Amino acid sequence: MPDAQHPGILLIDDEPDLQQALVRLLRPLQHPMFTASNAGEAHTHMAAQRIGVLICEPRDERLAAFLIAAREKHPDVVRLILTGYPDLGSVLRAVNQAHPFKLLVKPWLNEELLATVRLALEQYVLNHERERLLKEYNGILNNAEGAHAFRTLDALMHSIHKDMAVDAIHHLPMGACLLVNGVVSLCNANAHRFLGELDQVSLTTGTLAEELPAALKPAYSAARKQRIRLHLNEQQRLDYFVLDLSIGTLIAFAPEPKLGRPPDPA
Repeated sequence: MPDAQHPGILLIDDEPDLQQALVRLLRPLQHPMFTASNAGEAHTHMAAQRIGVLICEPRDERLAAFLIAAREKHPDVVRLILTGYPDLGSVLRAVNQAHPFKLLVKPWLNEELLATVRLALEQYVLNHERERLLKEYNGILNNAEGAHAFRTLDALMHSIHKDMAVDAIHHLPMGACLLVNGVVSLCNANAHRFLGELDQVSLTTGTLAEELPAALKPAYSAARKQRIRLHLNEQQRLDYFVLDLSIGTLIAFAPEPKLGRPPDPA
C-alpha cells in the first residue's frame, strides 16, 4: 500500500504500449505504479490509493478537467504532462490551469523522464509535509482562538516548525514570553496587558532572564509543565507555567484563575 514516503505513480494515457513502456522505465524507482486510460479510471485510483505523481496526456477535455480538478482536490500531488500534442487546446488549458510541475514532449528521453519523476517524487514529500504543517498550524490557531490555552501549548510542544509556533504564540489567550538562550525573543500583546494589570514592569525584546519583571523572575528556573500559583500580594496572584519548546523556553501566565486546566504530565 503506498504511503507518504513511497507514494504511487499514476500513468494516464489511452495507449497500452506506452503505458507498459513507462512502467518498465519507472520500475527502478520502486514506487507502486498504476495505469488509467481515461479520467474515470484515474478518479478511481485517486480515490483508492495514495498517489504522489500524476503523469498524464491530456489530449481530451475530460483529462484536462481532471488535471485541473486534481490541483484543487489534491494540492500535494505533483502533476506532469507528457504529450505528443503540445499545441492542442486541451493540453494548453491543462498547462495554464493545472500548473504542472513540468511539461514533457513525446518522444521522451529516458534519462530526462526518469530524473524528472525522481524530482517530482521528492517534491511530493515536501508538499505532503507542508500540508501536514498547515493542518497542525490551523489546529494550533483554532485552539488559541477558542481560548483552550493548555491544549494550544500542548500542541506547541510537539510543533517543529519555528514560524508556525511563533505565530501561534502571538495568538495565545494568555500572556506569553519566549526566551532563547536566556534572552527574551518575543512577548505577545496579552503579556504586556497582564503585566500592566499587575503593576509589573513591561517586557521588551532583548531582556535577560535575570532582568524579568519580579512576578516572572522565578519562572525561568521553575519546573517545566507544572502549574505554579504565585501570590504577589493579598489581592493579586499570578498563575504560570514554563515549557521547553523546540524554539526556546516559553513562560505562559495570567492573573489567576484565567489559565484553565493544565496538560497531563509527560
